[in-house]
Amino acid sequence: MNTILVTGATGFLGEHVVRHLLSSGAEIRAFVRSTSNTMWLRKNGVHILSGDLNQRATIERALQGIDLLINVASLGFGHARNIVTASVQAGVSRTVFVSSTSIFSKLQTSSKAKRIQAELIIAESGLDYTIIRPTMIYGSPRDRNIWRLVNYINKWPVVPIIGCGEALQQPVFVGDVAKVIVSATQCDCSIGQSYNIAGAEPISFLEIINSISVKLGRRIKKFHVPSVMAQYAVLLFGSMGLGITSEQVLRFEEVKTFDISAAVEDLGYNPLDFENGLVLELQWLRK
Repeated sequence: MNTILVTGATGFLGEHVVRHLLSSGAEIRAFVRSTSNTMWLRKNGVHILSGDLNQRATIERALQGIDLLINVASLGFGHARNIVTASVQAGVSRTVFVSSTSIFSKLQTSSKAKRIQAELIIAESGLDYTIIRPTMIYGSPRDRNIWRLVNYINKWPVVPIIGCGEALQQPVFVGDVAKVIVSATQCDCSIGQSYNIAGAEPISFLEIINSISVKLGRRIKKFHVPSVMAQYAVLLFGSMGLGITSEQVLRFEEVKTFDISAAVEDLGYNPLDFENGLVLELQWLRK
């Protein structure tokens, strides 16, 4: 591939995808909002194209002369049809779209419905597509999950836990997600396929709390909050900076584990386990 367009390049995952692409020798272009901070991209020779995913004409213009589209921008906002139609009109066949394992949640949310619809639009488009579905991503101060927890445990001695805290999940390190996205672009066997991308092994929230506290050298006390009480707390205090949504409360006791064998076999996916990923994340505390 000679020329690559990345949407969502200024985001947490998008930045890491661009970092992996810079060594590929390809020309990298980024489709961004006019208000986005593009200083880092410009310094690294990324060509900036401003536009809006709500406006198909601007996407089509950005896709002119593009060999590969990597759409990291969220599919949860209903932009998929614009992006797919623009890709077809511009003659861009090879595409990689980032979705989310949240489509498998039992909760019926608007973003879940939009992502499912987006995947259907992509699958029926006739494009040479690959869909990558990461689970919860962590790995730097830009992540809104583990880093928030790290800061909390580093500051407070008491940690509230919704429910029993034993439901399993598979947080995935951001560098592993970026790497597998780039691998998918280089593998024809991934065309027409969808891959669930998760960490090496399932881990419970209690184990996550314990790992963080041990590595920070913090002695903490844990207290359990029934899910119903947590829901009321979010309704009452959610606008006061508690940093958790009603949906997150509901998903807290939902098992979020995924089979990654297809990505391992097709794309050489080899993710970090949480302990090693956490070590890399905590290095940011010293920067």
